[in-house]
Amino acid sequence: MNGQRSPNELFPLGSNSDKSIVHHGFRITTRKLPILKAEPIERMTSALGIAPPEMIFGDNFVSIEHLESGWKIYFDAFHSLDLVDKTGGSMLQVAHSKEWQSTREKKHEGITEVVKPFDWSYSTNYKGTEQSKSKHLEPSNTPIPLELLKRPDPIVFFDEVMLYEDEMADNGITLLSCKLRAMPARLLLLCRFFMRLDGVMLRIRDTRVYVEFQTGEVIREYTAREDKYEVVRQKLAMQGRDAPAQLRDPNNIVDLLPIVEKSLERHTPQTRTPFGQSSITICRPFSVSPSSSAAPASSKYLPSAAAPPSSTNPSSPHPHIPKNRATTTTASPSVDKSESERPSSKPLPASLKLAAEVRKRATSVTETYIAYSVCEKLIKECASQADYTIPQRHEKDGVVPKGADGEELGVGQGWWYEDLGLAPTFSTWAQITFLHMYILTVRLRAFPAAHAPSWHQHLLDHFFYTAEDRLVREHNIQARSIRNKYLKDLFAQWRGLLAGYDEGLVKGDAVLATAVWRNVFGAREDVDLVGLGEVVSYLRGVLKGLDGMEDEVVADGEIQFGDPRTQRKVVEIKSNMMDTLPKEGSDVSIQ
Repeated sequence: MNGQRSPNELFPLGSNSDKSIVHHGFRITTRKLPILKAEPIERMTSALGIAPPEMIFGDNFVSIEHLESGWKIYFDAFHSLDLVDKTGGSMLQVAHSKEWQSTREKKHEGITEVVKPFDWSYSTNYKGTEQSKSKHLEPSNTPIPLELLKRPDPIVFFDEVMLYEDEMADNGITLLSCKLRAMPARLLLLCRFFMRLDGVMLRIRDTRVYVEFQTGEVIREYTAREDKYEVVRQKLAMQGRDAPAQLRDPNNIVDLLPIVEKSLERHTPQTRTPFGQSSITICRPFSVSPSSSAAPASSKYLPSAAAPPSSTNPSSPHPHIPKNRATTTTASPSVDKSESERPSSKPLPASLKLAAEVRKRATSVTETYIAYSVCEKLIKECASQADYTIPQRHEKDGVVPKGADGEELGVGQGWWYEDLGLAPTFSTWAQITFLHMYILTVRLRAFPAAHAPSWHQHLLDHFFYTAEDRLVREHNIQARSIRNKYLKDLFAQWRGLLAGYDEGLVKGDAVLATAVWRNVFGAREDVDLVGLGEVVSYLRGVLKGLDGMEDEVVADGEIQFGDPRTQRKVVEIKSNMMDTLPKEGSDVSIQ
């Protein structure tokens, strides 16, 4: 582990960090571990002959193996870096490194020390490492059947693995990652190299491996694209798109880059097992804790119909399910229900029956994909409660206004801004989003113990994806180091907020109001006490509404938060405890 194996050693299966399934005679395995430590990096440097990137995940890999024929292809960091030009002859196609150096010399001295005698962009044409006892992939004209991949087939296995990343001395980014998804009848793996050298060049090199389980056919497609940075930026500007934000994601620009190289290869492993007779076997399902693999049947995530709540009043503070979504079918936790107790449904198509069987046998494998997708929807709902924009950011020569504390001010609508008078800033948005995330977190704690941590983690991950995107899109913070400082501060706030709100739920509304005042209202002395009371009442009401929902409904992800305005009448009701308070001027002795 962590660099302890030889670079040429075959990857051992059965590691505690491996996710692996056997599907119709193909073993699919992924591994995700932290970045290498100093000693393994030194060994890799010696073996490669070049210094590795800033973040090197040397133990990570993705592999696809046909068990009967012995054919195998895998992707790892060492073999991909071994194809990087080590002579310095390419240096971003010769001219680009000189152009980059000349632009940087205006800002920094000694920039020549940055340019190494090798391709410091770590550009690689890596197509995977193939192993076979007989036939290998051969040139072909057979393309990947994209129409089959566009079908809404259920996912039986999904993972994304990072191999290496480098920020090129804060002048761009270069990274190599793999993404794999397996459906009941086919599989697609994408290994993508992405390089963005700010002001100079953009490059994307994709290797796709397609497997059709029915025939055992394997197709590998390699596509290299690249263009000058300014050319792509102008294309985005002509389309009215925000270039700095769009250039961060290769998915946004891949169709704008011309193809400079393309190849197709094909292979059909020899097999004697007909399609449909090979079952799905879980070699090592992903688990969030050592005990999760032994979870009882009642805690498994299986397809079931989500029952609508008894009341869906839009004006209520309680969360509700949209009427047109109330019967959405999803994979969600079943709570102590036998097969006979589940509602009957129409016969499923063959593909869906297979997917249901997969989930029964591989609940932990499919759960991570389900939780990822559902939590993404939940975070969008949380983030929309106090959404804001900064229109001046997208105007020519626009000046962004700032508050007394120097934070940029945006334009926001809704109860939080118009009624409470909160400033539409990034901090306010984050705290209100945190408040709704906390509400969901409390409810997710009631999920089966073996599954709740995975949902918690995905919910938090999606928040930070959303927050970082907002820092770039609305606040134009392009430097990753600065964004990371914001995100680390938010993480510290989240941990403190959890403790404060938890204490308030246990000790009462006075303590809960203090936590809300400290986080949402920034501990302002001129806080609107009625508004503060509305937030506390709203928080309690939404928690009560979620508590009345079945796990299936919550895990469906189709939740909408209610309107906090409805709590004003509740807050304005005089409490009976007010009559027991001492009158002004009376002599009160403390016993």
